[in-house]
Amino acid sequence: MNETKLMERLRALGFTTYESKAYITLLKNNPSTRYELSKNSGVPRSAIYDVIKKLETLGAVNALYTSPEKYVPLPPDQLLGLLERQFKERLEDARKALEQFDTEIEPGHLWNIVGYQNMLHKAREMISNAKETIFLSIWDRECKKLKEDLDAAHDRGIRIIAFSFTPLDLKVEEKYSYNIPEKELLNIWERKIILVVDQSQLLMGEADDRYTKKTAWTDNKAIVDIATNHIILDITLYGIRMKEDVSQSVVAMQKGGFENLDKLIEKYKNKQISPIF
Repeated sequence: MNETKLMERLRALGFTTYESKAYITLLKNNPSTRYELSKNSGVPRSAIYDVIKKLETLGAVNALYTSPEKYVPLPPDQLLGLLERQFKERLEDARKALEQFDTEIEPGHLWNIVGYQNMLHKAREMISNAKETIFLSIWDRECKKLKEDLDAAHDRGIRIIAFSFTPLDLKVEEKYSYNIPEKELLNIWERKIILVVDQSQLLMGEADDRYTKKTAWTDNKAIVDIATNHIILDITLYGIRMKEDVSQSVVAMQKGGFENLDKLIEKYKNKQISPIF
């Protein structure tokens, strides 16, 4: 991994740019004095003292009893373990502080999920909490990002029915794909995702990582059913076009009541409706 990407990872863990530069430089050149660290890292001499103090407080560097004082970095595996323990402690403190608030999500609302990564986080949460079924319409890129979660759900016995116009690299047996390369499909459509879990939750919207877009999450029964029917239609059309029997999946995706509906259709299909004048 190049240094720029490594700095991005450290900033995501709470390091500032200067702290990231100083720690990475110490990994490559240690022990180092503050002067040497400033010179090699590009951190201004006016800032290096505060940067070192912050890293010491964090536990990421240690001072040696030398003159002039020199510093060594905490090895990366120990640093990550330290950060993990600190995060868990802060998380537990926050959980205890927030227990006094008993706020429930009112059912039926439509919630906006802002940003591509937040969309993926919500999708992973839904997949990991699935109890029985996952119905999915997805593109290749998002499929690859969620593959580990979907394969794990499949392994624990969740029935997954997946559709895509692009390739689908999943363990699941019930997958329907036209195998159109994404680059060609992007000429006519934008990436989208429809994820229905246990026929009770829905995540749906654009899957664009270039701009801050919104996807929607809801447990509204009518909206969940409409989204499910959209996937059913895509799979049904796939079966017609590809001359493939998809009836097992389509029936599984339909909620109860269709037997009675079939009886009503049979009862009235030959009856003429009188015109109204």
